[in-house]
Amino acid sequence: MNLAARPDVSRIVIWKRDPLPRDPRSCADRDTFHPWILSLPWVVERPHVSGIRDVRAFAVDCQPLDIRRMWLVTGLPLGRGIAVIVEKSRAEAYEAEGVAMPITPMPARHTMIGLSEDLGEADLERVILEVYGTLLS
Repeated sequence: MNLAARPDVSRIVIWKRDPLPRDPRSCADRDTFHPWILSLPWVVERPHVSGIRDVRAFAVDCQPLDIRRMWLVTGLPLGRGIAVIVEKSRAEAYEAEGVAMPITPMPARHTMIGLSEDLGEADLERVILEVYGTLLS
């Protein structure tokens, strides 16, 4: 189908994904969060680090866009137990908004931030999808 001939049709691709589990406070613990993350296109789980139990790391591995980058860690002993790796400016914005706290600086002006324990379901999904979307843009 030639979309160029149809200016009323958007070229934006909408990915089908499973919805976020309804209980965000325990989603990482119940292991329903992980299948949701893995349902996002090009998300892969990194191999477990030897000697560290229950910590899982996820990366985007998108060969068509030449993107390979770790972006999410779960099972951490603080906040909600979920951390994302973002640019320093985004980390500062999330901290000011009260949805995350910095954990550690990362290379290339990035910061690992932990998502706040009291983060609501809508904000949890928003932050995860914003960070994921930023990686692919």
